Amino acid sequence: MGTVEQFGGLPGGIDLVEEDGGPVLRLRGEVDSLVVAAWQASAPAVGRAPVAVDVSAATFLDCRGLRLLVRATETTRRAGRVPELRRPSRTVRRMVEVAGAAPLFATVP
Repeated sequence: MGTVEQFGGLPGGIDLVEEDGGPVLRLRGEVDSLVVAAWQASAPAVGRAPVAVDVSAATFLDCRGLRLLVRATETTRRAGRVPELRRPSRTVRRMVEVAGAAPLFATVP
């Protein structure tokens, strides 16, 4: 679907993949404002909102990265479904909790 991966020396990557249950946003490495900006500049228009966010390969998530997760899954929540936050590291989980966004996701260890 769409990918931004280690592009131009960026410390992380984002891609959107289709799985059986629906679109999944995958994050890798350090997802900071530069990575999010690159994703937003090159990502194709998304037909359906992600039903899950796989952060198992993410080592860092800043506030702009968290905002991307919340906004990208907003339509899924409005449809009555709770998006999954898959395998967050301790660092990523802490960012989500401190920001108060944990209730917006069903965390899958």
